[in-house]
Amino acid sequence: MGTAMTALSPSRQALTRDTIQVVNLRRLLGACAVAACGLALLTFAAGLWLGRGLAPLAAPAPAPATAEQGDAAAERFAMSRLGELAGRLQVLEKDADYLLKTVGNHEEIARKLSAIDPALAPAERPAPKPARGAEGGVLLPPRGCQALPVPLVDIEQGARAAGCLRRQFDLLMDAVARRNADFMAIPVLRPVELARLGSPFGNRVDPFNHRLAFHSGQDFAAPSGTDIHAAAGGRVVAAGPFSSYGNRVEIDHGNGLVTRYAHVSRFYVQVGDVVMPGQRIAAVGSSGRSTGAHLHFEVLYHGDFVNPQNFLSLGDMEPADDVLGAD
Repeated sequence: MGTAMTALSPSRQALTRDTIQVVNLRRLLGACAVAACGLALLTFAAGLWLGRGLAPLAAPAPAPATAEQGDAAAERFAMSRLGELAGRLQVLEKDADYLLKTVGNHEEIARKLSAIDPALAPAERPAPKPARGAEGGVLLPPRGCQALPVPLVDIEQGARAAGCLRRQFDLLMDAVARRNADFMAIPVLRPVELARLGSPFGNRVDPFNHRLAFHSGQDFAAPSGTDIHAAAGGRVVAAGPFSSYGNRVEIDHGNGLVTRYAHVSRFYVQVGDVVMPGQRIAAVGSSGRSTGAHLHFEVLYHGDFVNPQNFLSLGDMEPADDVLGAD
């Protein structure tokens, strides 16, 4: 889930916007991918056709030397153009694979956010329209990238079709970059790497008075001094001591989401800083109401505590031993 989000770097302003919106790209992306595959097949056919057409040139012929040189030059030029076209198609194929994976990751995150609260899932919107003056004209159906004719007779037409697909993919890349920036404000990254899980979110026996109590976050068992990273991009709104939390950092991610990192021993950010997902913000400690070194991690949505595991992927982490710190 977190891997698609680091692929593109958004502007810092995008990390703290009040609302999160996205563009539905799957249909347009599928059409471009199909067109790219079709163009690749036609390019392959072009190579076969060109090979058959130029095969007689290799046989001895009583033509003048100047004609043979011209034919050889034409063959080299055609093969060079086919090589360039094949290279461009390989790039398009890689871009299509990246876009499909990224859009799939975004859709998975959106489904999980909808299970928490439908208002958290980014709303779909059309692509932004550029500012223009007065417009008009006859209403005609849109044109896609023109495919190569069959039988294939023009390599340059294939190059033009590849250029058209390149422009379509660039538009898709821009749209996915904007969508990626929106999702980078969702706390889906683990705040402590190589940590094990301590006390989970919910009711538990308090480690101090041994009575039933509500635990408002998720504990991460790690040695003192271990780096703590931002679970998402946002703005630091608190960094200092706070009641039983001890030293804590709070980051506002926009759209009502705030993450809190408690019992820290050292700060690497201060109030007002804009942080990126995964950025180092503090170090694990045992300040405040704590029995030992660990991170107490909270997610608040419009001021209410929510289970951090609704946002984080923690399935491959092991529970901590009882001797490790808790709060």
